[in-house]
Amino acid sequence: MRTAFVFPGQAAQRAGMASAWADTPHAAAFDLVGERAGIDLRTAADDADACAASTALAQPAIHAASLAAFDALLDAGVRPDVVAGHSLGEVTAAVAAGVLARRDGADLVVARGEAMGRACAASPGAMAAIVRLDLDVVEDLVARVPDACIANANAPGQVVVAGTPEAVDEVGRRAAEQRGRALPLKVEGAFHSEAMAPAVVRVDTLLRHLDVQDPAVPVVSGIDGLPRTSGEAVARALVDGILAPVRWIDVQHALAADEVDLIVEVGPGGVLAGCAKRTVPDLPCVSVAGPEAVADVLAALDAQSVHA
Repeated sequence: MRTAFVFPGQAAQRAGMASAWADTPHAAAFDLVGERAGIDLRTAADDADACAASTALAQPAIHAASLAAFDALLDAGVRPDVVAGHSLGEVTAAVAAGVLARRDGADLVVARGEAMGRACAASPGAMAAIVRLDLDVVEDLVARVPDACIANANAPGQVVVAGTPEAVDEVGRRAAEQRGRALPLKVEGAFHSEAMAPAVVRVDTLLRHLDVQDPAVPVVSGIDGLPRTSGEAVARALVDGILAPVRWIDVQHALAADEVDLIVEVGPGGVLAGCAKRTVPDLPCVSVAGPEAVADVLAALDAQSVHA
């Protein structure tokens, strides 16, 4: 039996992210991350609209919610054989794999969120999911629109573009001409675009001062869908991934090729579980956004054992 833990990124925020864990010891994750951020994260993380409006809040909140789910799984005896994370989630994956200590991971997420928030303010941008069109079609559309880029390739028929608001609108118009549809995302700016370049320096500088260890399990990078097995390689991917598009389709295929039996989405949103159903439909995926879902993971593992 091989289990993959995948950790969601920004835009996974949901109302009640902290309250879901309030009656469990795993809510301590919000206290640790909140202390490093200097805010009451148990209260702030419950406000999905505030998280959508503020990158500096959303990233620590989602990271803490994912850590709470991770701790609940560990307490239930469920451990990953491989981990991956979608953008911000790659920092959480690094913590889960032991590359970064909890406190250092929290500091990195806080600094990352603040730096990306400042970059959003300096270069206003937008993002939209283009659905119903294949990646190569969207790539061709983006190539014809200055100031637009591919940000995420999440699943067949779901590609996220980023850029200036005007550029993203233009890609949406061209997608409609190809019978696609653009769905605007509730985010603060154009992530995974050149607008985020100032944040690279901040994250790179901080990582150079943190204690980085080799991962206990492979970390599959969203940059290229390839595993990183050294702490240095994971850290480099955390820096490069700020600008590089998230190739989540490649990550999912890599997990399937690694003979993973179950994908567990560790954190809020359910977005990654939805992607898995479209990309690797024969590979079971369970989302853990609250304590009650841990039982679903145990049941899925039992079912896989019966069929093994």
